[in-house]
This record gives sequence, structure tokens and C-alpha cells, in this order.
Amino acid sequence: MIRRRLAGFPSKNHTLPMPSTPHASSAPAPQLPPVPPLPDLKGHRFALTGAAGFLGRHVIRLLHHQGARIIALRRAESRPLPDATVQEAIIDLNDEAACAQTLHDLRPDHVIHLAGYANTDRSVASIVQALQVNLVGSINLVLGAMDRVPDCRVVVAGSMEAANPWQGPLALGSPYGMSKAMVEVLTGSLNRLYGTNVLNMRIGMAYGEDDPNHRRLVPSVILSLLQGRAPAIGNPGRLCDWIHAEDVAEALIRGALLPRAEPASIDVGNGRLGSIADVVAIIQRLLGTELPLQPVERLQRSNEQARCADLPAMTAALGGWRPRISLEEGLARAVAGYRQELATAR
Repeated sequence: MIRRRLAGFPSKNHTLPMPSTPHASSAPAPQLPPVPPLPDLKGHRFALTGAAGFLGRHVIRLLHHQGARIIALRRAESRPLPDATVQEAIIDLNDEAACAQTLHDLRPDHVIHLAGYANTDRSVASIVQALQVNLVGSINLVLGAMDRVPDCRVVVAGSMEAANPWQGPLALGSPYGMSKAMVEVLTGSLNRLYGTNVLNMRIGMAYGEDDPNHRRLVPSVILSLLQGRAPAIGNPGRLCDWIHAEDVAEALIRGALLPRAEPASIDVGNGRLGSIADVVAIIQRLLGTELPLQPVERLQRSNEQARCADLPAMTAALGGWRPRISLEEGLARAVAGYRQELATAR
């Protein structure tokens, strides 16, 4: 059931509660083993869809640092990347044969598939487009790799919204979540039946600096407050597993380097839930402001359930890796990044 409402706002005073804190404990925090470093990736060919997007920018930055060769797969009508060190190739994800030929010509060792129709609310109004882009495009890419570069590892960036373990795909909260769940079901079947080399990585709520989509929550709130405007907030009580884009980028690259025998899907997050209200309160504190908030109507899905990554399972699957950036540190980085972005634009 989908309905519109003002979710979670008090009727008179639109201020948000301070972030909740865990109960204090006298026991010392357990010592965690060090995170193994990423290997030198010289000689590795990584092909990326969605390279110009939010996560794509962070993945490219990290691949550059590790010495990998990067190939950006883009649509013919999209703009070229400003980075001249990145090789570019045109791909049509709606055409299975064209996908196969492009991958055959490029011969990547790893593909990280980030392109997709990612706006959950818009996907409700554009069900066909969400399914065409997220489902058909992903399957064409996977089938093309299976046909022409069978040893290539394909990592499909998914969403925890596609991984609700409760009532099955028909209970998913949106066509976006449904399309991602269908991709996972189909690619899992291809892995079992035909030995394809696909890993689905279900990502929590990615955030951080250098997001070109300023309508997303974190850049929207920060930029609004920096410009003295009340940020528009919907559903402040929604709980998410927040993970910084730099951590997501490293998880995706580590997933691409896993051997074929590893699991077909991995949840990627910090393993903790925090509300939108928590995040906004931290941003307000970092900026030293308490501007009143502007409530907005958002599509609310009555079956939407909070989910976070199983941190020990994720760490084991990714060879001992775990996220390095706390929510407080990540939001401080984001504030600094968007403040610099505003200063540069003036």
C-alpha cells in the first residue's frame, strides 16, 4: 500500500531530536584486527558503468590510486568524462548483442555495474523505466560478459531495499527495490546454471562529498544550511545503514577481486542503523546552526522495513575488510566538500 503523508513530524515545532547514543559500557572495546590493504592493481582492467555518477567518481579515484586501468562504459548520448586518463567506450545496455561485442572488444578483467535508475520515489511513477534500466540493462551486461569474457568478474551494485528477507519480492517497497531483487534472483540463477561470475553487492545508504545529485539528502541538507535556507526533510524517522561513498568504493573493488567461489551476494554497510533525524542533527551540529526544518510530503511505503549489514559476515566475505569511516567523520568530510564546492562556484 502506498500513501502520502507527512511522516514523523510533530504538528507545531519541526525540530529534530538529537542522535540517539548507545548505552555506556565499562567494558573496553574489543581490539579489531587491522584491515588488509588493497593490492596493487597495475595490469588490472576495470570497466565501469555509471562512472560519472556519485559512486563512480569515488570508485575511479580509488582505482587510480591503486594503478588500475579504467574503462568508463557510457551511453552514446552522455557527456564524456573530464578525466583524460580514463578510457571511454560506448555501450548500449538495452541491446544484448551490442553489450557482448563491446565487452569482447575491451576484454576487461572486472566489471563494476553502477548505472541504473536509482530514485526510489520516481520509480513508483515510472515502473517500466525502472525495470527496463535496472533489470534488462543489468541482465544484458551479465549475459554479454558470460558470452564473450567468461572469466570476467561482474559486480552489480544493488540495494538493501532489494534484500528484505521477510515476505518475498512482492512485498518490496518500490519498483526500484523490485527491479534490484529481480536482478539478484536472475543472476543467482545464471551463476548456478551456467557458471557465470556475478556478485551482487547490496549497498546501504551511501552518502558523502562529490555527489552530483544535490537533491539527495546529505548534499541537500548541507547546501541548504550553508546558504541559510531551511532544508526540506521527509520521513525523518526512517532508519538506514549509512555508509560513506569511499568505503562503498573499496568494498566494490574488493568484491571485484574475489574468486569465483565466493558468495553470490554481500550486504555492504556499517552494520548500524541511524535515522534521517540523526544525520540531520549531526550536520546541524557540525555547521553550528539550528534552522527550522521544512517538512515535505514523501511517498511512504507501509511495508518498508529497516535493514543493516551483518558486519561479521561482510568482513569475512571481503577478506577482513570493514568500513573505516564513521558517520560523524563522513558527514564532516561531506560538509567540508560541499562548503568548498560552494566557494568554488562563487
